Amino acid sequence: MPSPTKSMGFLRTAARYLSEPHPFNRRPVTMAPHSVPYSIYGKRVTRSAMFVVPSMVAFLGWPVAVMGYYKKVGL
Repeated sequence: MPSPTKSMGFLRTAARYLSEPHPFNRRPVTMAPHSVPYSIYGKRVTRSAMFVVPSMVAFLGWPVAVMGYYKKVGL
């Protein structure tokens, strides 16, 4: 078989790198499922919300604030 071109060799290497090496099969019934760390997810959601909520209020609320300011000033 002839040697591949550089581009085909690169694509084959990239495809092998991106493919998952483990088999797709089910776990045995005797194996207990992993516990879900709900406290970690709660902390992540809280930390994200502390940034996202004020950012969205500022991003979506500035027209309302400007309108109130203009009404107060008389424009």
